[in-house]
Amino acid sequence: MKNAIYFVALLPILLLFTACPQDEEPMFLSVEPEFGSEGQLIVLKGENIGEIRELLFNGKPIPFNTAYNSDVALLFRIPMETPLGPTTVTVRTDGGSFEFPFLVSELPPIIKTFSPRNGSPGDTICVFGENFFDPPLMVWFRTGEMPMDETVRQDSVASEPFFVNETKDTMKVVVPEGAGTGPLVVEANGGVAEVNVNYFAFRRVLITDFDGNGARGDNSALRTQGFFEQMGIDQHIQSSNPTPIDGNFLKMSGRPTNSSGIIGLIETSSAQSDTFDISAPLNRSFIEMDVNSSGVAGGILRVSFRELAGDANPEGRTRPFTNDIRLPETRGWKTIRLPLVQFTQTNGGPVNPGFINRIQFVLVGDTGPNGTERNRAQVAIDNVNFVESI
Repeated sequence: MKNAIYFVALLPILLLFTACPQDEEPMFLSVEPEFGSEGQLIVLKGENIGEIRELLFNGKPIPFNTAYNSDVALLFRIPMETPLGPTTVTVRTDGGSFEFPFLVSELPPIIKTFSPRNGSPGDTICVFGENFFDPPLMVWFRTGEMPMDETVRQDSVASEPFFVNETKDTMKVVVPEGAGTGPLVVEANGGVAEVNVNYFAFRRVLITDFDGNGARGDNSALRTQGFFEQMGIDQHIQSSNPTPIDGNFLKMSGRPTNSSGIIGLIETSSAQSDTFDISAPLNRSFIEMDVNSSGVAGGILRVSFRELAGDANPEGRTRPFTNDIRLPETRGWKTIRLPLVQFTQTNGGPVNPGFINRIQFVLVGDTGPNGTERNRAQVAIDNVNFVESI
């Protein structure tokens, strides 16, 4: 009877011990990132890791805050002065332990600047900064407007640098297909760095390079008018004096014969009714060309557009939209990019980029010292493009 009483008294305690499950074995799922520098925040994901007793780097315990430890995750920072290189991280709980490899890397990258600030897919840009170490080393170009982080890589496209100098502060990278306008992001050494200025991505539509290429590549279809020193289009397509960029270029020169100062004009075929397939809005559209005045001072290049008029464009106007460029007085080729918003028609408003179907180049002699005499002018033109910011 006495034994029965003792058993009944001990029964709740026995039930308590038998009801307590044993600590379950911890399981490793992932670590993000898989490499990093001292002081960087690391996210460890797993199962049954809510009661971590020890966290070790190569067998050496490191501190962590238990407040950031749950059954499925642990947030910790890489200790300062941790040796660089591959290491093994060990997690110990009452239920067991597991290990996973980790790389302690250099400090995160820093971007200071890059050049050029704009371009098209296939162009090369140079990025200047610090700590451009592997692995991996990647430059991300924006394709969307969302912030760059691990969750929005679908809004960026990556390109791997093909050159990094010995001091790891300069690298070259090719602009990938799909790159859009936005900040550059460099990923290296377990961290990311974003430059605070935009890279401007462009799509170019070649009008002509005067070698038979482009939307108006047929040189025989160009229309000329005027010119005192040159007659006929054959004399305007040249390949020397000045030295060409590549192949042929358009050359205009002469002296005004009247008070208007106009020496002559050359225009893309007026019989061509097709537009240039410019889809970007006016404030993101440009015309771009290479020009060379050979050091001849006092010239103005007047660029004009005409719109395709008709049922598709009932508001189209045949009078030209113009913009004057004072030609550089120095020698050598220079690339000029003009926003289409600068092209206006007298009392006619702005040009509609989608309906431009003709381009005209007018060479004008600037006024001389007395305000009436017009100077001789000269210009060579090559690689005429419409450019859209994307």
